This record gives sequence, C-alpha cells and structure tokens, in this order.
Amino acid sequence: MKRSIFNYIADIIREYPTSEMYIKKREDELINRFQEFKDENVGGGRAQNKKDEGVECMAITLAEDRRLNNLKRNEEAVRKILESSDPVTRDIIYELYLRENCILTLEGIAQEAHLSGTAVKKRRLKFFEKVAAELGL
Repeated sequence: MKRSIFNYIADIIREYPTSEMYIKKREDELINRFQEFKDENVGGGRAQNKKDEGVECMAITLAEDRRLNNLKRNEEAVRKILESSDPVTRDIIYELYLRENCILTLEGIAQEAHLSGTAVKKRRLKFFEKVAAELGL
C-alpha cells in the first residue's frame, strides 16, 4: 500500500469519532445557507399559481453535495469494517487512532495483546486494506 493512501486512511479513521458532528454541521450549512435579499417586487401583483420549490431544491442540494456524500461514505466504510473486525484488531485500531489521547505505541499494544510487533502491524495493515477496498481506493 502506498504511503499516501495509508496516511489518507489513517486520517479518515482518526476523524471517525467526530464524523457524525461533521455530517450534521455540513447539512446545517447547506440547509441554512445565507441568501442575499432579492427584490422580487418587479411589476404586477402576486402570481396566483406560483409553486414553492424550496424543499425540492434543498433535497436535491443535500443529495448531490459531494463533501457531504464523502463524509457519509467514509463514516460508513470505517463503521462497517470496525464492526466486522475481530476484538483484537478493534483494540489495536482504537488504541492507535480512535482514542483521544494515545497512551500506547505499537510495541505497547503488542505486549497488551500478547502478540508480536509484526503481528500488530499486519493486523493494522489488513484493516487499512479492507477500508481502502470499501472506499474503492
């Protein structure tokens, strides 16, 4: 696996605990977008058969927003692979990437899990490869 892809996936995994907050924030940005005042009072009275398409436009905007879709896709991929992983691999990923303040190194995790350092690295790499496959990288 290329180093750049490895680092990209590591960043995605590190952002996983706060991904729901990012998704909610992006949805709020799209829904409550600043709109400049437009003077629609140009001649005549009000139209009788004018449709309000605001909700339809908002639904389309939410469905087609690239950043929002990427956030959801990344969160779903990490969640799916974490759920399907064995408990030892979950502990390794949690200690290295999901914990707020990392306490253990690879060697410390290896000692706690009664594995060798190489076995811990292989489990981490296998997890990263599964996430990469899920994301299509």
